[in-house]
Amino acid sequence: MRVLVSRTDRIGDLVLSTPVFEAIKRSIPGAHTLVMARKGIIDVISDNPFVDEYIAYDPYERHRGAAGAVKLARELRQMHIDIAVELFMSFYPALSIRLAGIKRAIGPGSRVYSDLLLTDVIRQHRKESLYNEAAYNLMLLKPLGIEDMNIRPHIYLSDNKESCERLLLNQGIKPFNYFVVHPGMGGSAKNLSVGQYTALIRMLSDRYGLPVVITGSYVDSAVTNRITAEFSDNPGVRDMCCVLSIQQLKAVLFFAKAVIGPSTGPMHISAALGRPTVAIFSPIRAQSRTRWAPYLNNNTVVVEPGGECRERYSCNKNCLQYDCMQSIDMEDVLKKLEVVIAV
Repeated sequence: MRVLVSRTDRIGDLVLSTPVFEAIKRSIPGAHTLVMARKGIIDVISDNPFVDEYIAYDPYERHRGAAGAVKLARELRQMHIDIAVELFMSFYPALSIRLAGIKRAIGPGSRVYSDLLLTDVIRQHRKESLYNEAAYNLMLLKPLGIEDMNIRPHIYLSDNKESCERLLLNQGIKPFNYFVVHPGMGGSAKNLSVGQYTALIRMLSDRYGLPVVITGSYVDSAVTNRITAEFSDNPGVRDMCCVLSIQQLKAVLFFAKAVIGPSTGPMHISAALGRPTVAIFSPIRAQSRTRWAPYLNNNTVVVEPGGECRERYSCNKNCLQYDCMQSIDMEDVLKKLEVVIAV
């Protein structure tokens, strides 16, 4: 049986989808798993032993718009897929799966077009954030008779770890002897301020005497540039923003002593690699740890503001605790770091 799993949104979402690959492979004898994810981030799940084929979805060029959906449908048709599991409903990928003639398509009833494009609609209210995103993904496998909810996310490195170690050594950094701070998150949730991250990095450097690597993508560069400018005379703070491929980022996170960052892709990669991770979360329900924390993971500690947040989907400027992230003390972050390093 050839089973397609489609997850075409962001890195963190893709990481929290990896338990599905394992569940299918372990539960369906002889299953051949194909995973479709966005071009540019699909390397996050490379080398996964539970994935047989990778399909790079290119929404900006090859698979753009209606014409691209038809092209993708032709490609999928040639793969003779029996079942599609759509973990995230996006119109054009879902349309392509329908046009490809795949007889069974399972997915969440989260869009007005879900009933039209799916054969098995699973009613989920993910914005209520009652469960972890990985759990929501695994729940979609129930029509296949799969009900194992105890599989945690895993990310795998390529076998060529020596080249990864050389990358670090060329930067004067010894494996497992540096920290990573990833301060950016593309505005998907509330975050610490530039001043808080600057203070945190300074405290890390002073307290441990180890290098601190700052990572980020082009989306994060405005934030990281402001932070790194504060450390221009500190050779122990290394700026690796915008210079790492996905494979290199995975390696830098894997060889770190610990990783600190907000609820975003690199934090999820770090946790799924099994590295000590401090995850900083917004209290808003749709952004909260309940839905977005690493799943079934004992190597991660969460930092979030104190007090009760009544907001469900976004922050209200009239909220009396609008600046709640400013209440997070960097000393408390370091205390959480000490806990996770000791595990």
